[in-house]
Amino acid sequence: MPGASTSAALNRAVHRYRAAPFGARLFVHGRAFLSDLAFVERFVPRKGFIVDLGCGHGLFACLLREGAESRRVLGIDLDERKIEVARGAVRDTQWLRFEVGDIIKDQPPHCDAVTVVDVLYLLPFEDQERVLKNAAAALGEGMPLIVKAQERRTDPRYAITYAQELITVGLGFTRGGHERFYFPSRDEALAMFERAGFVVEVEEMPRRPYTDVVYLARKAPLKPSPAA
Repeated sequence: MPGASTSAALNRAVHRYRAAPFGARLFVHGRAFLSDLAFVERFVPRKGFIVDLGCGHGLFACLLREGAESRRVLGIDLDERKIEVARGAVRDTQWLRFEVGDIIKDQPPHCDAVTVVDVLYLLPFEDQERVLKNAAAALGEGMPLIVKAQERRTDPRYAITYAQELITVGLGFTRGGHERFYFPSRDEALAMFERAGFVVEVEEMPRRPYTDVVYLARKAPLKPSPAA
């Protein structure tokens, strides 16, 4: 279970959206309730420059800042409407910022850690790998990439996972841009991380009705060139 301080940080992050449009507030409250973001936050470094790719309305980025004042956080998302909502939640603009950007085409700025939360399944597998490679390019050796994602499994929870995403996309809360979702199996996901230049550990998320996991990846050292 997340500590009381982390739960309090999530409550403060949600409270930032009290003046947001009703639909955005509804989504943020639902996301806070369903996604267990506090569990993911605990794996993110407590200080340094953190880039959250595919930040959406910015709730997880706000949680990162509320959870540790020594973090400097940048959220990036392609959806201008969501970035507008996220910017409306910002009070400490020096340390928490949001920008419109294409996480597939563009490399994020150099940073101390990258986070990607509930985003990759909306992208075809080749684009998922591009996002991971972009993250790798922004990180130094040994620096972390924290990814919350859902795995394709032979498991009743996978049916629940897929059904919920059909509902959120159908209601317009999630912008998919495709007619299907792209949930990799664990082997497929680990292979993508490896090709992108990461070594990975997998953290199961306890007591979840979905096939949620957290991939704890670190930028692998460059392999030495073979001797001439």
